[in-house]
Amino acid sequence: MKIATVFAGLGILGALVSAPLWAAADHEVPMAPGAYLEMKNPFKATPEVLEAGEKLYGKKCGRNCHGLTGNADGTAVKDLEIKPKPFTDKAYMCPKSDGQLFWIIENGSPNTDMDNYGEGSDTNLSKDDIWKLVVYIKHFAK
Repeated sequence: MKIATVFAGLGILGALVSAPLWAAADHEVPMAPGAYLEMKNPFKATPEVLEAGEKLYGKKCGRNCHGLTGNADGTAVKDLEIKPKPFTDKAYMCPKSDGQLFWIIENGSPNTDMDNYGEGSDTNLSKDDIWKLVVYIKHFAK
């Protein structure tokens, strides 16, 4: 009887410990509303826009989460339950519209450590800054 209780307890403990791993593996970023998906980026990948995007990225995204090279290898990644997506992954990035990326940056990603960076947030990026960031982020997958 005691052995069965111990094994049952271990089974429950194992399920509780591994549940966050299942949640992380199954995490999908929600699809942006249609109006966002139709949005077109007013900025092109000019040297000036890429430089502005790089500065924003270095301050907001690069060091801790997505990594300075976009490989999702920032200094805080080891402590995150749900890991950030690598921007260098063409299969992940290429299908993403600019509007989808804008929406994620503006609103964050639910149930992750990805905060919202749009106007009115603590970071308070302007729409133009978000668009420049989108241009820069997309350059990693080229």
